[in-house]
Amino acid sequence: MTALHHTTSVHGKHGDFAIEAKGVVKRFKTGRSFVEVLKGVDFDARHGDLTMVMGPSGSGKSTLIAALSGLLKPEEGRVDALDVDDMWKLSSGALDKFRLDHCGFIFQGFNLFPALSALQQVMTVLKYQGLDKAEARRRAVAALEEVGLGHRINQKPSALSGGEKQRVAIARALAKNPKLLFADEPTSALDGENGQVVIRLLRRAATEHGAAVICVTHDPRLEAWADRVIHIEDGKILDDQRRTPQPDAVLASH
Repeated sequence: MTALHHTTSVHGKHGDFAIEAKGVVKRFKTGRSFVEVLKGVDFDARHGDLTMVMGPSGSGKSTLIAALSGLLKPEEGRVDALDVDDMWKLSSGALDKFRLDHCGFIFQGFNLFPALSALQQVMTVLKYQGLDKAEARRRAVAALEEVGLGHRINQKPSALSGGEKQRVAIARALAKNPKLLFADEPTSALDGENGQVVIRLLRRAATEHGAAVICVTHDPRLEAWADRVIHIEDGKILDDQRRTPQPDAVLASH
């Protein structure tokens, strides 16, 4: 396949391409047959944008995020991310390092360690990156303060509400200052008030941190905050529209 037209850069400015995918196909085996979950998808996202990928359950949106972020290898197609041409040609070790250095992840299930405090949850990731303990602590505290949890840094997940747990997960992602931030149904377990806090933090990650934020959701209420809304159904992109985000929008409860 020929090289893509746009060169991505680790130090991308707002509007620069952060990730581009061409012809991504993903199949899963069910019994003796295969089900094609992604059917030749083309996708891109830019620094400074909150890109919303929307679709019903089973549409392929979470599989797309996994293929874009180096978590699930597609059968066909290529993904160019930052300064890496075709990430799926990297060794597994190089791919792990790319994710550690450049990607943040926020999942619907929070993925927190039960025995660790909020501060330790965030510091652990930074220490994996090679930061010394003092610098890891400084950045972890700053990230937790950014998400409004400066007063809860010593609490373990069992003492935190669902909204607070998701904010710890966001702090853990933001502390790395990722160029690519992937969020998979980040508000689905939250009420309207906490969901609004979370989506505003994702909006800030794009606007103020310059990350390319890619958020998968089936919740149409979140569209108001997006720079771009992509609808996917049955493994194909049906619609792709840029829009003007409304950072002060109000997210009503379900």
